[in-house]
Amino acid sequence: MEPLSLLGGLIAYALSVLVSVGMLFGTYRLNLRLTARIDEDKLLLSGHRSIAIVLGTVVLCQAILLRHAVFPSMVMVRELFFQPFAWASLLSVLAQCVLLFVILGLLAVFSVAGAGLLFSRLTRELAEREEILKDNLAVAIFFALVLLGITLVLNEGLADLSRALVPLSRSGVLRLS
Repeated sequence: MEPLSLLGGLIAYALSVLVSVGMLFGTYRLNLRLTARIDEDKLLLSGHRSIAIVLGTVVLCQAILLRHAVFPSMVMVRELFFQPFAWASLLSVLAQCVLLFVILGLLAVFSVAGAGLLFSRLTRELAEREEILKDNLAVAIFFALVLLGITLVLNEGLADLSRALVPLSRSGVLRLS
């Protein structure tokens, strides 16, 4: 075990903790802005179970997708420890990480929101939004599971995109089958 590699891994882990909390909080707030006509905070505080189920599922789905922004960033941060320190390299990696978080974060938010909207349009007879606002638990649970299912399938595509965004390093690429 290389001490420098371990230090790089620990720093990458600490960054992933900070970024994951920040990104999930940011996407939660973005979700609230996208659905400004509904006061989710007020509904949650009043004990509205359906909103809690759906909103929690949306955040969980986005977390499943957002984790793909953490992997390439951790790889790039760890790579900094295998080359001589240079401010240009550090700033480049930070810029690439921010760009990854923005791109994959927006894709996660809009993928889950778009999937929910598309599914609602396909099921015209079932007015999910209105039923969820009426606190219909059956519809909320069904809709939450549909979002999870779509996310699990969509996850593979975003994982592939994430891997494609990892720049090739000087130390090479190790492929595992």
